[in-house]
Amino acid sequence: MKTGRKLIFGLLTALGILAAFEVILSTYSTVSGQDWRVNPLPAHPEYSVICEFGDMLRLCPDQGPKYERVRPEVFFKEKTGRRIIAIGESFVYGLGLPANDSWPGQLKARLGENVEVINMGRCGTYASRLVPILKAALTLDPDVIVLSTGNNEHTMTSFYTGPLGRQPLKSYKLMSTLGVFQTYGLLYRQIAGPDIKFRESFTEAPKNFENDTDQQVYAARRRPPNMQLFPDGLATPLVTTILEQEQRLKELIFKDHLQEMIRLSSEANVPMILTTLPRDLAVPPVLSGVHAQNESEVRRIAKGLQARDPRSQEDWVSQGLKEDDKVSLFLYEKGMISLREGNLKEAAKWIRQNISWELVPDATPEINQIVRNLANQNQLQLIDLDVYAEQYLTNPQTIFLDKVHVNARGASEIADQIAPAIQTALSEQ
Repeated sequence: MKTGRKLIFGLLTALGILAAFEVILSTYSTVSGQDWRVNPLPAHPEYSVICEFGDMLRLCPDQGPKYERVRPEVFFKEKTGRRIIAIGESFVYGLGLPANDSWPGQLKARLGENVEVINMGRCGTYASRLVPILKAALTLDPDVIVLSTGNNEHTMTSFYTGPLGRQPLKSYKLMSTLGVFQTYGLLYRQIAGPDIKFRESFTEAPKNFENDTDQQVYAARRRPPNMQLFPDGLATPLVTTILEQEQRLKELIFKDHLQEMIRLSSEANVPMILTTLPRDLAVPPVLSGVHAQNESEVRRIAKGLQARDPRSQEDWVSQGLKEDDKVSLFLYEKGMISLREGNLKEAAKWIRQNISWELVPDATPEINQIVRNLANQNQLQLIDLDVYAEQYLTNPQTIFLDKVHVNARGASEIADQIAPAIQTALSEQ
């Protein structure tokens, strides 16, 4: 009994000392401006969003003038009519199209001469890096902002490596909880050194890997992924678990950044229109995961299915889904069977499940669902382009240049859907 009381007393004393130390550090931080708290996310490079261009302005290139990834269009700081700003990634930019053929470019003809449309799409970026772009856009006195984002969230490099990288979702949640405390940040710096931020890199590979799992996870996270380590297109159950955790983490972070942009727009009293993002649903998965205990059987079935014998394809798919109903390859082939039978609704259902479980997606259906949910919660207009993509499931080349970018016709049809929402928002002002 006495030992138990001493233990409880010792724990309470330790917690009291830590709490007092936290109060002292927080007070000092407020007075001095020194902040020891740890952000669990990697630090983005700082860059200017809007640059001067003579007596006009333009969106700055984010990686220097020799690596231009933004439209060279220019605009005045002061508007003369109504101003619409489109914000997003390459889907907004109009990758593969002349500026006037992008859907923001085609909006101009639908909205009238007194309406200016500024394309602030930036290729290859994420929602986190769109936050400063939206802040800059709000300084330009827009009447409406159209935000289309989410195609690149899963292409981000990993946040953690080594032991932390084997439990990415848990690592993020733990570090997010502890990171709000000055005491934790100070101790962490003493252990890890002053430069503790994780940094994004598409080129810097670890010098060595602790085990085969770490090497395979790293290979799958690259863009493009190194498929030499996955000759049959399947990952081991352990690699599958890690990559799926990371997908859920990236969706969680996307939701936080999207909500932040909605909040900023609301506080500035600028109407925002959200869109989901379409994609070519007929694109097969790159890397599938294994969840079943009998991994060898899943691999045997996958090999048989990949042999492409049409006489036994349906049998292989049925066997595969019975063995492991979360293998994206099996789900995709089930969708293709439905498509050949002319059942578009059923085909889209199976294909979307395939995208949810694919291990190296550009975007998952969960991303678009987050957009829908936040539009509903914040009472924003939503243009659901994801549903629109189903219309072209049998002939995606009609509107798609590749799996996520539309051609001029696709951009025209998208502009047709977005323009009425903008006109409604303008009429309500």
